[in-house]
Amino acid sequence: MQLNHLDLQVSDVIATVDFFERLFGLQLQSSRTSPAIAILSDGRDFVLVLQRHSDPVYPAGFHLGFLVEDVDTVLDFHQRARGAGFAVSEVDVNSRGTMVYCRAPDGYAVEVSCRKSRPGAPR
Repeated sequence: MQLNHLDLQVSDVIATVDFFERLFGLQLQSSRTSPAIAILSDGRDFVLVLQRHSDPVYPAGFHLGFLVEDVDTVLDFHQRARGAGFAVSEVDVNSRGTMVYCRAPDGYAVEVSCRKSRPGAPR
């Protein structure tokens, strides 16, 4: 089975489209002016659907994550997000890898991380 899409309920569809386009490179596949729904793609097999909801509520700890190839990409994202004025955590390095968390317009976290490489492990 392959994950096809994620549908997020958001208070401002247009602002959330901007967030995912600017910081994560997703491409809008639907109307740019619709305040009710947007469909974005990663250009491969994943689709992100954004639907307007007047008061979306996410559980504590809810987040979604993007996996990147290397630490430099995480560091570049950190600088771009901070430079664009988004709330972004400090860079965290732990036993799992290197990661940062950026706050989306509705407050949930979006993680950008790379896994810690192990000697001899495929990347």
